[in-house]
This record gives sequence, structure tokens and C-alpha cells, in this order.
Amino acid sequence: MIQAFYLEQWKGNLSRNIMSGILLALALLPGAIAFSFIAGVSPTIGMLSTGLMMLVMSFTGSRTLMVSAPSSGVSLVAAPLMASHGLNALILATLFMGITQIIFGYSHTNKLLEFIPPAVVIGFMNALGVLLFTSQLSNIFNISTATYVFTIASFTIILIARYYTKVIPAPLIAIIILTILAWLMKPEVLYVSDKASIHTKVPYPSISTEIIDIQIIIIALFYGVAMAIVAVIQTTLTAQMVDTITFSSSDKNKESIGQGIANCIVGLCGGYGGSALVGQSKFNVAMGASSRVSTFLTGSFLLISLFVFGEIIGRIPMAVLATVLITISINTFDRRTISFIKKAPILNGMLIILTMTIILLTNNLAIGVVVVTVGYYMLLFTKNRKGRDI
Repeated sequence: MIQAFYLEQWKGNLSRNIMSGILLALALLPGAIAFSFIAGVSPTIGMLSTGLMMLVMSFTGSRTLMVSAPSSGVSLVAAPLMASHGLNALILATLFMGITQIIFGYSHTNKLLEFIPPAVVIGFMNALGVLLFTSQLSNIFNISTATYVFTIASFTIILIARYYTKVIPAPLIAIIILTILAWLMKPEVLYVSDKASIHTKVPYPSISTEIIDIQIIIIALFYGVAMAIVAVIQTTLTAQMVDTITFSSSDKNKESIGQGIANCIVGLCGGYGGSALVGQSKFNVAMGASSRVSTFLTGSFLLISLFVFGEIIGRIPMAVLATVLITISINTFDRRTISFIKKAPILNGMLIILTMTIILLTNNLAIGVVVVTVGYYMLLFTKNRKGRDI
């Protein structure tokens, strides 16, 4: 019965799923490159991680049509580890992340997410937007006049393109147009190749002996668990969204297990971890995808693109990628914030502000969610013992 249901998920309109898969791959390209810079890794690693994760998740994922790849939240958590201990430590953290997600799935940890106050979730999303926004300012300001010109041009193209086409992603249009202009005009701007070396090699499973150090293992474990917590939150919220727009249901615990397996494989092949992506998942459904074939094609196309477009990626202006991420950051802010605060100004406002403050001060999304949630229930318990309602 289960096997028959799984095989059924591979069926559907083949031509439409192939086209959706290719369009989704194009939609993922800007984020795959941009998020890699947030994490501090080479764009080739970002594309490798995205392609591999999409490929594996097409087999192991529970929520079909949902898109999983290196995300802004996971990349922001991974960045300090990459900066302080390097790629091998990040790879180890990705392995720990995958193992933790598998444990979370078998432990039905997703039930605990129901106890996270909505205000904390809103604070989490808003802090994520702020961190993403501020992380890109250095790629725009105090560089050159040409950088400002390309930044304004990129924002303009993204804004206009959204009104005229829904098939080709607006950020991709901006990247193509402005990369060609930069190649022709040779302006004084920073390029991807100025920030990271672009090299491509066939990945194979391996573990570096350099990480066999108890201190690095402990640090990587801490970051791996933090990455897993952020991934579970983002993935559960995204799965709920896909459930709603497809009028279907999914097993969030199985999704956690499937994503954990994917992250382990990605880590073994030299990539870094990811989680579900809201915008790209909506895009996949909107393009008419109906089976696992679409995400399988997306992963395959991205891995092939890694070898075909490697040199071209190095010619992309950094200011253009910065505008892509700033656009994503603006869309990350939770639209419910104001209306939610109005329902209970003191409590909801305090929880949102406190969650955002802790996340922004620690630069760690997981710590803010855990600390404020625990604090909320401790306060609730104390108030109830005194016979008062919070």
C-alpha cells in the first residue's frame, strides 16, 4: 500500500513536470549563489549543495512539491562557524545537523513546534529578514559609483519584470541582463570571482581527517543542532503552507527524517545543510508541478549547470546578488506582525521584540526561539501558580 502510494507520487503530466523542474532550477540559481556568500562558502559549493539536496529529497522527502536547499536561516547560522573554523567544520556540522533532524523525526519533535508561541515565530521570521538585509549592505555601499548604478538598475529590473512575467524569475532576469552589461562595459564593481574562487570537481562521499579533534567536534555539534532547529522550524512552516495551497496533508516527522538523510549525503559530498524554501515551493506549485519528477529534474539540472556555467557565475556583479537577497529579506518579514501585536499589545509585542533582540544580539536564530519559548512557559507557569492569567 505504502509502496504503491510512493510510486503514484512519481506519476503525472511528464512534460509539465519536466518544464516545472527546469524553471524551478533557474529560480533556485540566484539564491544558491547568494546564500553561499552568506554562509561564507564558494558559489560552487552552494550550487552543489542545492542540486544534491533537491536530487536526494525527490526520493526521501515526504511533502512532494516542496523545495529544500541551503536557505537564508541555515546559512546565517552556519556563517560564524565557517568564518572561525573553516569548511571542514561546517561539513561536520552539516552531518550532525542531518543526524539531529533524523532523531527529531523519529522522536516526533514536530509536535513540540505546536507549543512555540506564534509571537516567537513572527519574531523569528522578522529577525531572519533583518539579518539577511544587513548582511548585504557591505556589497553595496562604499565600493564605487558604478556599484550604486548597478544596484538601482537591479532593483528596477526585478520590480518591472515581476509585472510582465511569472514564468522566468525576476531575479534571474536581473542577473542575466546586468551580467551581460558588466561584461560589455567593464565597470568598477565587485564580481563573484573577486570574493571566491570558482572551481568545480566531481563530488564523492568522504570525511576529512582534519576534523578529528574533540574541540572542533563539540563546536560542530553545537552548530549542527542549531542548524537542525532552524531547519525544522522553517521546513514545518513551509510544509504547512504547501499543504494548504495543494489541499493535501503531509507527515512533518517523515519530512524531517528525509531532509536529515539528504543533509547527511550533502555533507559527505562536501556541501552544507539546508531546509525548505517558502517562495520556491510556491513557485514549483504555481508552475504546475504534480510529482516528484519536477524536483528530481531540478536537482539534475543544477548539478549539470554547475559544470556548464561555472565560469559565467564568476562574472556576476556582487551588487546584483545583494539586491536579490535584499528582495528576499523584505519578503521574509511576517505580514501578520502589526495585526498580531494589536490583539495583545503588551504580551505579543514583548515576545516579538524579545525574540528579535536575542537573535540579533547572538546572531543565532535557534537560541532566540528556544530561550524566549522556555521563558514564556516559565512565566506562564509562575502566573498560573499564583492564580493569575497571563
